[in-house]
Amino acid sequence: MIKFKSKTIEKWVMLFIVAFAGGIITKLPYLKDSYYNVLRATVGITNKQFGFLLTMYGIMNFIVYVPGGMLADRISPKKLIVISCFGTGLVGIWYSMLPSYSALLIIHTLFGITTVFTFWGSMVKITNNMGRYDEQGKLFGVLEGGRGGIGLIVALGSTAVFSYFTSEIAGMKGAIVFYSVMMFVAGILSIMFLQDPEIDKTNAMSVKATFSEYKTVLKIPRVWICGIAVACNYAAVILFGYITPYLTEVYGMSNSAVAIVGSLRSYGIMLIASLVAGICADKLKSVLRFWTYGYCGMSILSFGYLLIPGNRELLWIVVVNLALHGMFLYGVKALYFAPIDELMVPKKLAGTASGIISIIGYAPEMFMYTTAGSILDNNAGRAGFNIIFALCGILSVVGFVTVIILKQLNNKYKMTHSTCEAK
Repeated sequence: MIKFKSKTIEKWVMLFIVAFAGGIITKLPYLKDSYYNVLRATVGITNKQFGFLLTMYGIMNFIVYVPGGMLADRISPKKLIVISCFGTGLVGIWYSMLPSYSALLIIHTLFGITTVFTFWGSMVKITNNMGRYDEQGKLFGVLEGGRGGIGLIVALGSTAVFSYFTSEIAGMKGAIVFYSVMMFVAGILSIMFLQDPEIDKTNAMSVKATFSEYKTVLKIPRVWICGIAVACNYAAVILFGYITPYLTEVYGMSNSAVAIVGSLRSYGIMLIASLVAGICADKLKSVLRFWTYGYCGMSILSFGYLLIPGNRELLWIVVVNLALHGMFLYGVKALYFAPIDELMVPKKLAGTASGIISIIGYAPEMFMYTTAGSILDNNAGRAGFNIIFALCGILSVVGFVTVIILKQLNNKYKMTHSTCEAK
């Protein structure tokens, strides 16, 4: 394990390694994002079967979020991240053999274990323990922005590998092997540079969570309400993805232009928004306060789409609205787990808290895509998209109200807690 003389350099190197692993680890289960038609054709499955693979992965994730968080509070986060990287890489090598459909079901179930159960809570815990209360916004902002930036670079690398081969089957295998090798690299870097929180070494007994403490976290309403706020944003982010067909169908934007806008939305805006959000949250000295501004901006800009006439001459206004909307959306998204310290959850229970927030916050993934698809199928043209954006606005308002309630409960808890300590 390599150590640095400067604790600051050590912290940022560790954060880069965590972002590197986090930016790549979900690429294999979500190959559909770049290779949907090619992958479906090469393994010979239907759209429904492909969808069920992702359903299996989503169900597995839902099951293991909380247990995975608890695991991160009991076992070395570094070891779990190393296991996750090498485990995902090995499963990826199996995936590259393009096996039978029954094997693909097993593979996607295993991905739920290696990318969520052993990884997700560990990523949050090790990031949370890198800094003080007033550094959480910056740390998680850089983590999310780094994940997005690294994910883009590695995705471009896999595309280059795929394009190198003349056969689509060979190209698909090559792209999957490339991602697997990158996971092995992430595992090696984690062994070399990651360190478990120092507090674990000096006072292990006080840091390892007990089962009674797990129950304590499960009984904290502020953590559950935080999960509801996250769910409002995550559902809105999913709906925001329908902006690309909206630009094509309503404003007649060309497919090539939409592809560029889509890439800027998914990576460029997310990267900038994550970094800005982290800095702003720390300046405000409260992630929850930043969230109130974020949800307020989301609400206004979501309903803004409904007010812009569908004239092609006004396309630039839609694009500006899109960019601002994305900044608020992804700004809030970058800081899903940054409030854990602000909610006064002990650092040794950060993994469990992240599991609770995740199981609630990411729940919309199981139904929001289907809901949006049904809306567009039953409401042709702009009418369907108007409903999508109105729903996005309603979710933003609900998120805003939820954060206000959360802030009040948290302030009340702090006052009670400080009063008890004074006595």
